[in-house]
Amino acid sequence: TGFMSNRGRQNVCSFLALDMNHDWTRGADYFESVLLDYDVHSNWGNWCAGAGMTGGRVNRFNIVKQSKDYDPNGDYLRLWLPELKKLPKEFIHEPWKMTQFHQMEYGVRLGVDYPNPLIPPFSPKKGGNRSGRSPSNSKNRRRVRR
Repeated sequence: TGFMSNRGRQNVCSFLALDMNHDWTRGADYFESVLLDYDVHSNWGNWCAGAGMTGGRVNRFNIVKQSKDYDPNGDYLRLWLPELKKLPKEFIHEPWKMTQFHQMEYGVRLGVDYPNPLIPPFSPKKGGNRSGRSPSNSKNRRRVRR
C-alpha cells in the first residue's frame, strides 16, 4: 500500500539488520523507494538507530511475539498472506510448527505454498543469554523487546 506503521518499520529493521545481519542501508534504501509517507530524516535516522549504529540502546524485536501482541487473532496476516488464511490461531504466527498432518489439513505445504524460515526462529532463552542465539557474537547480546 505504500504505508507502514512505525512498529512495523522497527520490526523489519530489527529482523534485517540484527537477526539477518544485513547492511541496514539496503533496508533504508528500499523503504525510500516504496513508502509513500517516506521522510529522508526519519527513515535514515531510524534505520541507523535500529541497526545499533548510534551508540544508544538497541531494541532487538522478537518478531513472533510482536505479531501475537499486535495481531492476536492473525487477521492482518490472513489479509496479506492469503496462503495462510485457513490456519487456526495456534499456527498463524508460527506456521513452521505445523506437522505434516496439519499442513495437509490446512492446505499449506511448508517450502512449497509458504516458505520455510530463512533463519532459525527467534526464541529467547530464560536467564542469561536473552537473544536466544549463541553468546559468542556480541552483536547477538542486545536488548530484546518482550
